[in-house]
Amino acid sequence: ESLSFLRQKYEAVPAGSAGAVFFEQETTSGTEDLLMTEWLARLERHQALADESWFATTEQDQEKLRDFRHQLPVLMNEWFARYKQRKVSTDMAVPDEEFAGMLSFYDDTLRASDLKYTIFGHIGDNHVHVNILPRDDAEAAKAWEIYMQFVRRAVKVGGTISAEHGIGKLKREYLREMYGEGDLREMAALKRAFDPAGILGRGNIFSKDLLS
Repeated sequence: ESLSFLRQKYEAVPAGSAGAVFFEQETTSGTEDLLMTEWLARLERHQALADESWFATTEQDQEKLRDFRHQLPVLMNEWFARYKQRKVSTDMAVPDEEFAGMLSFYDDTLRASDLKYTIFGHIGDNHVHVNILPRDDAEAAKAWEIYMQFVRRAVKVGGTISAEHGIGKLKREYLREMYGEGDLREMAALKRAFDPAGILGRGNIFSKDLLS
């Protein structure tokens, strides 16, 4: 679905594409030709069509690719605003050996749900953002149930519930799945020791019942 969304603004996205991988590599005037040759050979080795791959060697072309990369989160935010729904987006990461299974779990679960979704993110550290796209409150309720399934799967395989954007207020209840009540109370006790007045990060990470 990610490339389908991007085709709204980028008609050049090849038809039938299932996904895209963004690589960035530093070059010099002395290495650029050699590295380009190596990339073309790598694409051929993996049956990827060079004619349908995009290369950016100038600052202008590099900026276009960055715009393409960052446009998808913008389109997701527009979707949530259009349907007046709270954003449903994962931030989980798992160990190397668990990533393929986690990715399949995302896809299989969401295909069975009939909800629209996109998957994009940072594949180099096994950390993708799954955006589930509800159009009404009933679909939103279903989306959050699925989100909890993803949380539990990530924790089960030794991953984290938040690899980039932090816990804050919105994800604090999911910490119970990751650490359990006992460990959370120990963390909260440490927080109270350093912040007895409770003036720092109010409501973040720890709920009131843990700090009382």
